[in-house]
Amino acid sequence: MVRTPVEERLEKMREDERKLRERRKALEARVSTERRKAETRERIMLGAFILHHLDEDTPTGRQLAPLLQRELPMFLTRERDHALMAPLLKRLKDRTSEKE
Repeated sequence: MVRTPVEERLEKMREDERKLRERRKALEARVSTERRKAETRERIMLGAFILHHLDEDTPTGRQLAPLLQRELPMFLTRERDHALMAPLLKRLKDRTSEKE
């Protein structure tokens, strides 16, 4: 059976739509990846800021230390996260003990 020009145009339009959907999905995936990378970078920078103030014993660090000692253990939900943060919490506790 011979396809009419209208049928051919319709088929081409369907193919073009499929290609556009694929391109849109690829662009959406790229945007999502870039957003996640930016959020991760933001968290890293915030953590670096906090650690800097804690390590340098700045006024900001002295205000953050009790908050972290009190709130961080409740924030952490996984055992491996508790294990990761245990040395930091011990350092904060030791500093508090030294000052008393």
